[in-house]
Amino acid sequence: MYLLIGMIVALHLLSALINWDAVDATGGRRCVWIPLGLALGLFGVLAYRIACAVRRKKECRGQPVQRKKRVRLTGPQRKEDLLGTLMASLPFLGFLCFVLLPTVVSLVMCLFELHSYDITRAHFVGLQNFKTLIWQEPSGSTYVPDMVNRAFVNTMTYCLSVPLRIVVTVFIANLMAKPIRKCVNAPVRIILFLPSLCSSVGVTLMWQWILQADYGIINVALAAMGLKKINFMGDPDWFWFSVNLMVLWMRATNIINLQAALANVPTSSVEAAELDGATKRQVFWKITLPAITPTLFYIVTMDLIAALQESGIMQFVTTNGVGPDFKAVTLSYYVYRMAFTSMATDGLGLGCALAFMMAIFIITVNKLNFRLSDRWVSYDA
Repeated sequence: MYLLIGMIVALHLLSALINWDAVDATGGRRCVWIPLGLALGLFGVLAYRIACAVRRKKECRGQPVQRKKRVRLTGPQRKEDLLGTLMASLPFLGFLCFVLLPTVVSLVMCLFELHSYDITRAHFVGLQNFKTLIWQEPSGSTYVPDMVNRAFVNTMTYCLSVPLRIVVTVFIANLMAKPIRKCVNAPVRIILFLPSLCSSVGVTLMWQWILQADYGIINVALAAMGLKKINFMGDPDWFWFSVNLMVLWMRATNIINLQAALANVPTSSVEAAELDGATKRQVFWKITLPAITPTLFYIVTMDLIAALQESGIMQFVTTNGVGPDFKAVTLSYYVYRMAFTSMATDGLGLGCALAFMMAIFIITVNKLNFRLSDRWVSYDA
């Protein structure tokens, strides 16, 4: 309850602070935020009370209501509770300062037009920012017209490559699950785990050097064999292949996770199927694959969320920051460009609006992913 009231009060105070000295077309001061904030606060408290009453009624249905007895704590117990509260309050304060407050400020900025870091210069525009992003194009678009749709298409293209990478990951993990010598298995696992210990910027720069158009390792090898060099990062036809190859290497830890899942497949079920005359392919599709679906679901969920929020790799993998034919401009990267790089033309309001549209889209996609998981994920090990 305190968190809900705090969010509403912070939203109200910030909005009132922004419009305290603003005047409308007739010269009157804008005081609409004060009754609106009070109404939102009362509505939030009332909604919370109703929700608590409904939950309490469901819990106590058919059961006698028992009052909790007040327990008196001793001195050492009070000190222990106080110490635990202090230790738990530090991450909570960090959450308030670095997560909740920026989220509330961004939510407020969605309804304003602001082209500087001075929040008092914000101009209330209502839902105009969302209308501009959906039906129009920002007048000061950073790149070319229809850039929002291009960024959305690039993000979805990057997300559609997630299943392809997972198929390759399952294939490699299945090969590694075969009985091989420990002296070979251990070094391979270490090599696959190393990318997770490296910085994404360093890994991206390394692959940019490997795939360099003139002096990259791959192009030098192609030239030595008398073949034509390939501009991996500059050719639109090769760009997504290069990015997926790099991300597959960076996500190689998924192979280790799948290898652990394959090791936990019940051997009794596999042996019973083999005794019944099942082939290796039938054993894989009917027994092995259903047994590792919980791990696959975890990998799909995490990779999908990472793909929807991707921005860092796209910034460093290209020399100009946008890629060939603007294929490196994702929604997350476009939010950064609108809010900071082109603040004078697009502004913080449009950037915050696009960020919250992204958040709603990510929540919707993950909700759909969880709904569909009931049809293909099997927890009967």
